[in-house]
Amino acid sequence: MAAVQRILRAAASGGAAAARRRMASLAQEQAPSAAAAPKGFPFAAKETMRRRPAEERNVQWVFLGCPGVGKGTYASRLSRLLGVPHIATGDLVRDELASTGPLAAQLAEIVNQGKLVSDEIIINLLSKRLKKGEDQGESGFILDGFPRTVKQADLQDKML
Repeated sequence: MAAVQRILRAAASGGAAAARRRMASLAQEQAPSAAAAPKGFPFAAKETMRRRPAEERNVQWVFLGCPGVGKGTYASRLSRLLGVPHIATGDLVRDELASTGPLAAQLAEIVNQGKLVSDEIIINLLSKRLKKGEDQGESGFILDGFPRTVKQADLQDKML
């Protein structure tokens, strides 16, 4: 998470190019071997080639970027390729809104007023989702668009 915090700080201080370079270098360090994919587009591998053994799937990647740049698209593709869940905080909020209970009512009030959901609520939803995945034997994850702030990165460090 220290790397994520450095990237967030670089982006906040106007060093977006440096942040992109750092994310690219982190992705190259953790990327699976290209030898497993056929020539051409790497996501064109056969489905049998996409699923890796569980011990090789313990990736913990974070996709950061502005809205509409393709975080969700690439996160879902890599999720299928690596066999790890793609977790988007927007999906977590929508799932909670569809449920019943006190948190759903609180979220509905916040969203209907057009306010941002607090960091604490997002962290709570994310920690519940990660705990559920751990209980189900999931190995690793790809976070889409989280953390968005240095405060969220600090809270995430404490959570993980």
